[in-house]
Amino acid sequence: MSARGYTRRRFLKALGVGAAALMAPRSLRAKKPDNQKPNVVFILADDLGYGDLSCYGATKVRTPNIDRLAREGRRFTDAHSPASVCTPTRYNLLTGRYAWRTWAKSSCVWSNDPLLIEPNRYTLADLFKQQGYRTACLGKWHLGFGQPNMDGWDDVLGPDYNRELRPGPLEVGFDYFWGVPHVGQFPHVIIENHRVLGLSSDDPIRILPDKRPGYEKDYLHRPRNGATAALGVEGGESARYEHEDLAMMLTKRAVDWLGEQSAGKPFFLYMAHRNIHGPLRPNKRFKGKSEIGTYGDFLQELDWSVGEVLDALDKNGLAKDTLVFFSSDNGGVVRYKPTDSASINGHKVNGPLRGQKTDAYEGGHRVPLIARWPGVTPANTEDSSLIALTDMLATFADFFGVQLPDDAGEDSFSFLGALLDQRPQQVVREAMVNDSYFGVFAIRQGDWKLILGQHGGGAGSQTIAHDPSKPAGQLYNLRRDLAESINEYDKHPEIVKSLSNLLEQYKQTGRSRPKYGDRR
Repeated sequence: MSARGYTRRRFLKALGVGAAALMAPRSLRAKKPDNQKPNVVFILADDLGYGDLSCYGATKVRTPNIDRLAREGRRFTDAHSPASVCTPTRYNLLTGRYAWRTWAKSSCVWSNDPLLIEPNRYTLADLFKQQGYRTACLGKWHLGFGQPNMDGWDDVLGPDYNRELRPGPLEVGFDYFWGVPHVGQFPHVIIENHRVLGLSSDDPIRILPDKRPGYEKDYLHRPRNGATAALGVEGGESARYEHEDLAMMLTKRAVDWLGEQSAGKPFFLYMAHRNIHGPLRPNKRFKGKSEIGTYGDFLQELDWSVGEVLDALDKNGLAKDTLVFFSSDNGGVVRYKPTDSASINGHKVNGPLRGQKTDAYEGGHRVPLIARWPGVTPANTEDSSLIALTDMLATFADFFGVQLPDDAGEDSFSFLGALLDQRPQQVVREAMVNDSYFGVFAIRQGDWKLILGQHGGGAGSQTIAHDPSKPAGQLYNLRRDLAESINEYDKHPEIVKSLSNLLEQYKQTGRSRPKYGDRR
């Protein structure tokens, strides 16, 4: 791994522009950053839909703090998870690699599953740490703990929550972790670094196995797609949190952590919210604040939290030197059943998009993405570049002038040009793959999107019988049909074939980003 010095000349070189760029009008190039290594805060919401923010068109809810980010930064309109559920997206974000390449495939990991990120895999946190950053992960982890055949591991019950939980976030590049193992399944506890907080030795946590036939197998052979979600837990009462308190606790920890950072050493903070993932239980101070009910109240709580983080950056004199990202891990959801338009009390959680969380349709994986870096990222602007959250690793490697190893970030592409209002000579994304919860793949190239199935592959779709009278798959032109309402599969067999072959190539080669020696 080579890391070049960060001089102005090499900054321009990293952007792929020459001396001629210095003569370009100011409006055509980014202002030179005052801080060569900015602090980075990445706030990831949970189950937040493309239509849930007023800056993305919502009219029945107000999100003034997130809107402030958009007003002071750049709003991306074609950004994607690219998975449509929680765990895969988090893996994608931190590794720059599609999670369907792992043993978990397109589903989530749970209390008794091991760490999904391979111990030797290079991560986004590793990149920042190697550049001298403090790194912290606060909030929802949902990527597992421990490894089979380690001390304290049980093939059915998984890691022992009464002992040190390792490997975990600290073993994949983070200096500090404070957060929850997942959301919606026990145990509801806070983990700091390797230990459950507040756990009494007199009342240990006991994971209860799933007693349903066929579910007692070890994790590598157990049925996937949420099959382990019926696990229960006993004990550990002293360590349990209440859902209504979690956003408040997380926000306070983030604000305190930002206040602890001293000048001179940059930091990377990955703040992963549980809002607005079910169960919808906002704190009492937010109840009744929205005209659309509890869903909107929970959304108001998320917006408040973002505002607290922005205020903390201002208070500590960090805002000018901090690049803030805000996004979501997948699309919004109202009910886990097939739907073309997820709405609640007249509010369309995914805006004009078809489908919802778990789907290969746009509503499952097209997400808000906002970036604010005062004086660098142009304020109050919009960008339509095709971006996936897998691209964070390559983007920051590009920014720092670091060449990623060929066995890292296999599906990551730099969007530094879009972020800094430049168009550097970087490797352009050829296509993007999206997968659904039940393994129905989609591949997007330019305006065309192919779904390899008759439905979106989301929750409930596995009960839909194949209809031989309909096309075998779905092909949409998103430029003229963003709602994915006109299936052109039978009209363009050449496009179907080309995209199918490209997806198969990505599967067989184990990567979509070309190796450095293979770039055209």
